[in-house]
Amino acid sequence: HMSVTLGSLLDDQHWHSVLIERFNKQVNFTVDKHTQHFRTKGDSDHLDIDYELSFGGIPVPGKPGTFQRKNFHGCIENLYYNGVNIIDLAKRRKPQIYTVGNVTFSCSEPQIVPITFVSASRSYLLLPGTPQIDGLSVSFQFRTWNKDGLLLFTELSENSGPLLVYLHSGRLTLLI
Repeated sequence: HMSVTLGSLLDDQHWHSVLIERFNKQVNFTVDKHTQHFRTKGDSDHLDIDYELSFGGIPVPGKPGTFQRKNFHGCIENLYYNGVNIIDLAKRRKPQIYTVGNVTFSCSEPQIVPITFVSASRSYLLLPGTPQIDGLSVSFQFRTWNKDGLLLFTELSENSGPLLVYLHSGRLTLLI
């Protein structure tokens, strides 16, 4: 058995690509254009695949080597196995493909409502502060074409200064 880990922050609601190629003992494992090359262990050059390949989860609980976490929740597209379009076979209900559970042939995008600040000098949102809170959690995504700009500002209590999140020369800075 070998375990190779590749990729990070893959739960970001963006599409990620995966490619697994094996020839004899040489394996290429690619995630988002980053490839890990390795050789399998053991004496055999051939790959003994179990009687089934399962995409999206383990169909039989308790099967040897069963993945102990939840099955995949998300979307998979362009699923090919040895050049065969698996999704197309499943859509056409071909007998060699079993579809189990709540599987649909669409992928709804999460409802994201962005906000645009049109003017660099007169556009902002203002939220009343909460006095004497013990913690703070702020999260957001952003995109811009500008190298500089203020994203978040608040004055901290008891004259302890500001909290700033800003872009400066294309880099994000947090100042507390």
